[in-house]
Amino acid sequence: MNETKLRGAMGFAMRAGKCITGDFASERAVKHGNACWMVLLDDTASEATQKRYSAMCEQRKIPCLLIPDMGRAIGKDGRMVAVITDARFAEMIQSAYKSEDNAN
Repeated sequence: MNETKLRGAMGFAMRAGKCITGDFASERAVKHGNACWMVLLDDTASEATQKRYSAMCEQRKIPCLLIPDMGRAIGKDGRMVAVITDARFAEMIQSAYKSEDNAN
């Protein structure tokens, strides 16, 4: 199933050390351009958080995806924001995310 691929790709990125998690660290990575390729937001993040990251990502032309139960997928329950710092992992996640959308 495509959701499995999506969660697997996010988990691989975390285990490979190519994922920054948490609000403060993620915002800093996006604003300072620390090889930020993609932002992942938990779909239960507050509306203010979603708007803030959407605006930051739009300004910097970085993909921002809403993922159900994102924190659990990366092995960090309760985390609402993650940044992918590797282009290959970002491509893998993007591909799985698009496939998931087309399957529904």
